Amino acid sequence: MTQEPAIFRTLDLPTGALLPFASVPGTHVRVVSGRIWLTEEGSLRDVFLGSREEALLDMCGLAVIETLGAARIQLMVPGTLSETARVARRLTRWLTARWLREYSPARCRLLADAG
Repeated sequence: MTQEPAIFRTLDLPTGALLPFASVPGTHVRVVSGRIWLTEEGSLRDVFLGSREEALLDMCGLAVIETLGAARIQLMVPGTLSETARVARRLTRWLTARWLREYSPARCRLLADAG
C-alpha cells in the first residue's frame, strides 16, 4: 500500500447527469445542495441523498451518481489506495471517457433525428 494525500473534489452537476467513478472503501459522497441517487457495484443498497447528507462507500468497484436536479457534490477518497483501487480508478476514467463519446447529448440528438 502506498500513502497518497486524500483526493477531494467538488462538482457542480446539471439535472439528470450521470457520474460513474471508481468506488474505493472509505470514500465519502456529500451533497452540498440538490438531490442525488447513488449506487455502488456489489452493494444491495441504493441511496438517495439530499442537501447536507452524505454516504460512506464500502465496496471497491464502480459507483454511479445520478442527479435528480442540479446538484453540487463533494467526493473525498481516502489517502491510502491499493494497486487494485488505482487500476479500478484508471478503468473507470477510461469507461467514462468512452461513455461520454458514445452517449453525449449531441450524439443522442443526432441519432434521434436520423431515426
